[in-house]
Amino acid sequence: MDGGELDALMARLADGDRSAFSSVFKQLWGPVLRFCTSMLKSEADAADAAQQAMQKILERASDYDRRRRAMPWAFAIAAWECKTLQRRHFRRKEVPPEASPEPAGAHGEDEFVQRDLAQAALSALGELSDMDRDALVATFWDEAPAVGGSTLRKRRERALDRLRGTFRRLYGLD
Repeated sequence: MDGGELDALMARLADGDRSAFSSVFKQLWGPVLRFCTSMLKSEADAADAAQQAMQKILERASDYDRRRRAMPWAFAIAAWECKTLQRRHFRRKEVPPEASPEPAGAHGEDEFVQRDLAQAALSALGELSDMDRDALVATFWDEAPAVGGSTLRKRRERALDRLRGTFRRLYGLD
């Protein structure tokens, strides 16, 4: 299934069409579970986080913004659930020191923080529009932009403002 079909199914579900529920679940379950597994490295934790994410995705379907893609929206929710599960384990000290995701070495904490920030930034990027993501990708990853000159600069400025706002909204940072 391509992204457009999933977007259409999510829009139907957001409009209250319950017949789209099963199709949305079937299309999202595999990718969300794989995403959670890649973030958590534990199949049991990944399954828990994926179940929580799917529950929130389906409960909040009416909040789905039809102007955005469904898959990044779902991944942002899944990333949040993975982070919540990691924080819960850390607070309860359920993770033994040898199984800690923190890399070893003199700069281990810095590397862990950088990786955590990168995952948070990707989640925030997933909530931006395609045009905003394209402007940022063209700017920071040296890809050929669809537009140039002052148009690209203005789009980049607006996309960065929206990215900052989304990041603040998701992570409560000022």
